[in-house]
Amino acid sequence: MLCTILCFGLQISVDALTSIHLDKPFVPTTIRPNHSSVSSIGCSRGLLFHGRRQHPPGAVNLFSLGRSRTICSMSTPSSMPHADLAVRLDQPLLSPAQYQSASNYMIRSAFAILVSDVFKTACVAFLIAFFITFASKSFRQMKKSVQVVLNALNHISRLAKGKIMRFTDRFQTEAKGIPMVFEGTGEERWGVCTLSKVQPLGRSQFTEYEFKLPKEEYFLPLALGQQVTLYCLDSADNVAKRNYFVYSPGKNKPKGHFSVIAKKYIPENAIEMKKRRARGEGDFEQVLATELDVGDEIALQMGPRTLEYKGEYLPVTDMVYFAAADGIVPVMDQVKSVLPSGSSSVKGVSVIWTNKDEKDFDIALSTLEDEYFKYSTKLAVSCVLEDHNASLTENEEIDEAVPKFNPGTMAVVSGPKSFSAQVVTVLVNKGYPENCICILPYD
Repeated sequence: MLCTILCFGLQISVDALTSIHLDKPFVPTTIRPNHSSVSSIGCSRGLLFHGRRQHPPGAVNLFSLGRSRTICSMSTPSSMPHADLAVRLDQPLLSPAQYQSASNYMIRSAFAILVSDVFKTACVAFLIAFFITFASKSFRQMKKSVQVVLNALNHISRLAKGKIMRFTDRFQTEAKGIPMVFEGTGEERWGVCTLSKVQPLGRSQFTEYEFKLPKEEYFLPLALGQQVTLYCLDSADNVAKRNYFVYSPGKNKPKGHFSVIAKKYIPENAIEMKKRRARGEGDFEQVLATELDVGDEIALQMGPRTLEYKGEYLPVTDMVYFAAADGIVPVMDQVKSVLPSGSSSVKGVSVIWTNKDEKDFDIALSTLEDEYFKYSTKLAVSCVLEDHNASLTENEEIDEAVPKFNPGTMAVVSGPKSFSAQVVTVLVNKGYPENCICILPYD
């Protein structure tokens, strides 16, 4: 904007200058032609001096030697053609008076430009443009500074709020529930639940499915890292089942219901579906996404236990969690369990959560933030957006986020098989023994 207004002002000034009558040249007094065709050159030992005022008849003395009497003259015949203009080189083209007149004229012209309304307008336009540009830059800089201060104040406020919540949690007692009662004995015990709610998880590609238990005071008595197994029949009367980690973003374990999350369903190939159904197998994700309605009842069982430490460094004092996409679900549950003081021997927790899509962080980001502000000196969280063209072993952010191995450190990996394989490589390169790494199942 400044450049545009300045160019406009300069153009106006140039137009004003060109409107002054400078196209009339200063004409010097014409020197009368000398019809004599004789010229002479004076020279003496390479030194030149001003000539005398008296000249020999019929010749123009261009240079002379002052008082020296040594003079060389050369004359030309009188038949040389006459010039239309005779120039006296011993006199200036402009007399001092003419030169002074021209200088005064230029000064008056310049002064006229300076005091003209056009020039004043250009100057005012320039000053306005300069002020606007300066004020705009200053405002943007001030806005950035204010935003930094506001972010810092918000961070401090959330830290203070988290510390207050951490303090009050010590005096709050969780309402006691009743472990759900299952039919049967041993590992064959089973129960029922009813689909009660289906809702998307923020902007992510995942959906939350909430199931209601037979009684409001019931809760699932799952161990840390244990899954729940869900059963149902598909439209072809084939049994479909799947293991899930319970999704519980709240502070306390849910009572009377539980939730699982599933990725947006992509229909399988028709040929593969026929082969699967021919084997008598059902696809639980397909049933959950396309056949199961709110109010439908399905069966459930206590699933496999998946969290196991095989290392020799006891007690475990540090936990390092690696998760991808919805693999954060079991990690989130474990983090909330080991962080409170006195709940375990763990003194430090690091969480590295990766996603290929930034929107998938909506699954548990707010929960991890709440836990961080409550335990900022004990918990470190790193959310990393994966590069589709680079492996995890080449990711500098992940390399910086992974702490070095110390005796008593346990690493837990939760994600697809390809992800888990790369994470194991990263951890081994950092000095982690393989028996100190636990890989959770991911269907």
